[in-house]
Amino acid sequence: MARLLAERFTRTLGRTFIVDNKPGASGNIAAEVVAKSPPDGNNLLLIYNAHPAVGALFPHLPFDPIKDFRSVGLIGTTAYVLVATPGLPGRNLGEALAQARAAGTPLTFGSTGAGSPQHLTMERLKKEAGIDITMVHYKGGALASNDVIAGHVNMALATPSLAMPQLKAGRLKALAVTGDKRLPELPDVPTVNEAGFHGFVSLGWFALLLPAATPEAVVQRYNDALNKALGTSPVKERLEAQGITPTPGPPAVLDRQMQGDAQMWTRLIKELGIKPE
Repeated sequence: MARLLAERFTRTLGRTFIVDNKPGASGNIAAEVVAKSPPDGNNLLLIYNAHPAVGALFPHLPFDPIKDFRSVGLIGTTAYVLVATPGLPGRNLGEALAQARAAGTPLTFGSTGAGSPQHLTMERLKKEAGIDITMVHYKGGALASNDVIAGHVNMALATPSLAMPQLKAGRLKALAVTGDKRLPELPDVPTVNEAGFHGFVSLGWFALLLPAATPEAVVQRYNDALNKALGTSPVKERLEAQGITPTPGPPAVLDRQMQGDAQMWTRLIKELGIKPE
């Protein structure tokens, strides 16, 4: 995604953009670099929806994930698919939970690490459902899905691009999707909201940030370039092939998304005492 946008920005803005991967610490290494960079528009940060939660997970960060950045804009959103091993009783989320309660069967969930968006989403669902589900943490979504396929854990949340090949092959079954509407590629799979958890929506998303003191004119220039890129066929097709819906719009939309997610996840993290691995 970063390389795709860097290519479009190079064309639109007439500058060379280099993607500098700085993995580690749940993205906090990269975030600190950009937060402490000069606010001259030379350094952008590509984030996903884990970013607003890191302040609650890591209380001693050398930066504030909200206050130390300015929003450029959302890139795209994606629902998660709640997948299960085919042998789990129930055709959908409602039936699976009801049968597990009736039988007293313990349920397990494979997450992509403590404090990850998938983990927090499932903790929220557990809380609203009033059912105990044991979390098993993995280093990545593919590892979690593989153990669901093997029957070692019952369920996991996967992106559509990761889930679809396994669903088509019959190695997994879909219980629900976490968006506000059903996915076109999974028209028979209900949303979590349809399963009786009214108002439950949890989307993965991707976005661009700049350092907090970046001038408005620079922010707007990047927002214009981002929206233009998201409107081109090559970018739209590449994102949609990964199950990501492009979401062009003003920086204020991302501001609201980050602030709302930070409040929601901070409450949940503190209430449940969730600690990163």
